Amino acid sequence: GLPTQGCIEAIHLMSRLEGILLDPVYSAKGMAGLIDLVHKGRFTRDQNIVFLHTGGAQALHGYRTLLGS
Repeated sequence: GLPTQGCIEAIHLMSRLEGILLDPVYSAKGMAGLIDLVHKGRFTRDQNIVFLHTGGAQALHGYRTLLGS
């Protein structure tokens, strides 16, 4: 249940660039994994990628100290 560094980076990236809030455990860890796969070249520019956001943004308040807010 603790956010990883990649998870925290995904939360900040998505909120800053897309205005999407990710929960600090499930969705953010999934997004961190997706970002890692993109960086590793797993997908081509013409591929469509679907990411299911499962909610949980209300959990962000419980992780304020870890998220730097």
